[in-house]
Parts: sequence; structure tokens; C-alpha cells
Amino acid sequence: MSLMPSTEFPLVSVVMPAYNARPYIEQAIRSILDQDYPCIEVLVVDDGSRDGTPEAVEAIFGDQVRVLRQKNGGPAAARNLGIRNARGSLLAFLDADDLWLPGKLAAQVRHLQAHPDVGLVYGKFVRWEGAADGSFAPPPPPVGDAPGLVAEHSGWIYRELLFDNIVHIITALVRKPVLESVGGLDERLRTGEDYDLWLRVSRQTRADKLNQTLAYYRVHAQSTTQVPRPVNNEYQVLRRTLEQHGLAGPDGAAASAGAVRQRLFQLCFSHGYFHYWHGDPAVARAAFREAMGHQGLKPKAWVYWLLAWGRSLKKGKAHA
Repeated sequence: MSLMPSTEFPLVSVVMPAYNARPYIEQAIRSILDQDYPCIEVLVVDDGSRDGTPEAVEAIFGDQVRVLRQKNGGPAAARNLGIRNARGSLLAFLDADDLWLPGKLAAQVRHLQAHPDVGLVYGKFVRWEGAADGSFAPPPPPVGDAPGLVAEHSGWIYRELLFDNIVHIITALVRKPVLESVGGLDERLRTGEDYDLWLRVSRQTRADKLNQTLAYYRVHAQSTTQVPRPVNNEYQVLRRTLEQHGLAGPDGAAASAGAVRQRLFQLCFSHGYFHYWHGDPAVARAAFREAMGHQGLKPKAWVYWLLAWGRSLKKGKAHA
């Protein structure tokens, strides 16, 4: 694959964070190198793996891939290291256990070249579910693709992002100056860092969503039950964004205040509900109380707050 960029074929740098990814990373990298786009560099950023991931990549791919190493710092730190070392004017991201579909990069580069006012182009993805034994059947074929854009998720997308992280990072292609203008990813976040990034990017540039499936997102059977985390990062990211920028995007289009309150309520309630059943009842109680601050007349929040309070008392007595 050529690394000689030109006006027609600008260099695309693909950043792949990797942590103990040896079972899947070869397939992921091949889905990049098999793209029908001639000017790609691949940067694998090893995030302190202990399973021989970087050594395996170097043995299999040689100088087709640049391997960078860091102590374990999380995906945001790994991606930032890749961004700093990228030579391309365009950047894309793929996790070490996911796959790109053929034609992804060529379609996205064409779109950015045809629309110089667009700084980010992304697309659809398919969830690739693993079996209980950890194996994966061939991924399902994409459906519903058609030429053109997904209009409701294209343009100035700040308002839409207030309600959902509609940009999956493994489908994104972004101009490097845009990433540099927002300072990259927030390394303090171990989850929600991509949501935070796209919210900041959406204040700087237009973004378009291709009506095309670009990637397979691998869902491991063992990860279907999430690990409860004490901090509700998605909620904190959204609160911080609203405090800084409010309800309106750069185009002047504003989200409904009531709908945003409902979104904040649901983020708090979902965090509390998960902790109530699978985590810390004290965290659940605090989350339900926060939810009531956004929509105090929701009976379910009061009920679960009382239940979590009772469960906290019971847990305290058991440890006394």
C-alpha cells in the first residue's frame, strides 16, 4: 500500500488502541490494509498489553504497521498518542477487535474532498454478537444501505448529540486540524471520552453521516453484563457541555429544554438502576436523587431512591 499522498489520495492515518487484543487484532488490521484506498498508515498503540499483542503485530505485519507503546492509560490516552504521531491529514479510528467493511475509506475520502466545509464524516455500523463460548460466527450482512446521507444526523449535529452519541468512533473519518483545534480526547475519562470528543467537534464543524454500513462492532458475550462504575461519565460529559454551550448549536438550532431534562433524568436513573441491581446501593441512591433534581415528579425515581436507601442500610448492618 502506497504512502505517497497526493491531492487525489491524501494520507489517512488509522489509529488503533490495543490492550490484550491478540486474538482479534490481526483480523482488525487486515480489514484496514484490504481497503481499496491506496494511501494509509496504520498506527497500533499498545496500551500496556501483557499477552504479547505488540510483538505479534510486528511479527505478522512488519513495516506495514507502526507500533507505539505506552503504559496502561486507557483508550483516550492511546488514541491521543496515535494522533500526535500521525502523519496523515485525515484520521480514522478502529478498535483492535472490530472490523471495517470494504470501501469504507474510499467513500469517506471522496465525501470530504467534495465537501470542504465538512470536517467529520461517519456512517452506520452493525453489532456483531459473540456466542456464549466466546466464538463468533461470520458477521451479519448490512441491510438498508443506500446512496446519500442520513439527513437527520448530518450538518451541524450538536443538537442531536445532546440526546445520543450518534457518532461511533470506529466509523469516523475526521480532518486532523479539527482534532487539533479541540485538543484531542479527554484522558481523564475512561468511558464517555468519545462522546465528549464529538460534542466538542460538533461546535467546530459540520459532520455528515453516510447512509452506508462502514464497520462491524464486536460484542463479546462476557461483556454483555457491564461492570458498574461509580462515576456516570456520560451524564457528567453532558452536564459540562450544557454548562459551557447551552441548548443551541453553532447553527442556532436549539434543543427543547424539557427534552434535555428528560435525557438528564434518564441518564441518572439508568445509572442508579444498574447500581441498584448490580453495584453499590449508595451510588444508586445518589443517582436517583440526582434524577429527581431533573424531574422531581417521576414516581419511579422516588420509589427506587427509597429502595436503595433501605438496601444501603441493610448493607451497612451486614458489615457492622
